[in-house]
Amino acid sequence: MNENLKKNWSNYFQIYVFGLIFFGVFFLYSKHNVGNDSSLSDWLINYEGGFVRRGLIGELIANFSTILSLKLRDSILIFQLFFFSCYYFLIVVFCKNLLKNRLIILAIFSPIFVLYPVAEIEALGRKELIIFTIFLSYLFFDIKNFKVQIIYKLILFPICILTWEPVIFFFSFIILIDLLVFQVKNFDKKFFCILLSYFISIFLVIQIYLYPFTVENYNVMRNFLKIEFGEACYMSCGFVGQQTANSFSELYKMFLEKFKFTHALRYLIIILVGFFPLYLLSTYSKVNSKKKLLITSKFKNLFFPFLLAFLPSTVLYLIMYDWARVVHISYTFSLLTFLYLLKKNFIVLTNQKIQINYISTVSKRFFILIFIIFSFSWNPKVVMPDDVASKPVYAIPYKFYKLFIKNL
Repeated sequence: MNENLKKNWSNYFQIYVFGLIFFGVFFLYSKHNVGNDSSLSDWLINYEGGFVRRGLIGELIANFSTILSLKLRDSILIFQLFFFSCYYFLIVVFCKNLLKNRLIILAIFSPIFVLYPVAEIEALGRKELIIFTIFLSYLFFDIKNFKVQIIYKLILFPICILTWEPVIFFFSFIILIDLLVFQVKNFDKKFFCILLSYFISIFLVIQIYLYPFTVENYNVMRNFLKIEFGEACYMSCGFVGQQTANSFSELYKMFLEKFKFTHALRYLIIILVGFFPLYLLSTYSKVNSKKKLLITSKFKNLFFPFLLAFLPSTVLYLIMYDWARVVHISYTFSLLTFLYLLKKNFIVLTNQKIQINYISTVSKRFFILIFIIFSFSWNPKVVMPDDVASKPVYAIPYKFYKLFIKNL
């Protein structure tokens, strides 16, 4: 791909993302006062009744509201808008000049990446915005720098756990980056030091599930929200009051009651199609090092390392109802990890295989057709039983129009 074409695709992507920011900001504002919005319920959890999972951000927001005399929902909106805008802006900066070939273009424009939260308003404004922002900011720094490691491994990554503890299942992607950045050759002292650096995050997850929130503490938190802010503790917020030491088994039982084979088949297809360009890129990639590293000694390309990094997240399909959210988070970690390693030359693409790939050899017009169908004709819905949505490129502006007219 020549330089002018790369520049054009980069410009297209910037316009695309800034368009999503515009719609996303409007949708967040439109729904922040909806009483049963599921994406907002998680932000209500706080430490008023004691330490509880996912309570850190809610505690900050509650104090922020009290100090500035703001409505709690307005404060949540401010935090959502801040992290949403920061994350999407960082995406534009991070992906600049990375649209080098057609496979990367398709991978970046996949509908399970930045399009998904805006296309599915119920998924917009979730706490993973904070996690994505922290992870992406980590990729902008010199990871080998000791201070960076201290700040992220001992402070910011544990904050991710206190924000949304299932993120621990995606830390495998960060470990994959560590293995390549620090040139780990085998299961030696360096390897175990890397694992040890995640001790605080792992410890917090263990504490969260060994010592669940008691009903008495939950009632304190619920009453605080009602008395101070006039807010009901519902959905995710309400669930912390039902949490026990057997939470995983309880969630699994709930999953079995709603599960059908057709749901699994549908999401298998969603993953295969949505990940397909990235899958091809991983098979056409290899580690850029003459040293015999742990990864290069076991695998010829990047497909299996990425598959191994992906596998821990499959646990979440057994305990979560909003499967599309898991797909979106998995893909975001996968793609950002791959692009970072490519950007910093830790991995290289086998250009010969790229050039003879079917997608690379088709005519420009046919590729545009493939691009439009793949990127803009579908997206997963939010929860497990829902069918696949169609035409997000039309549905997003139409939702905007309906909400705009409604709010006039």
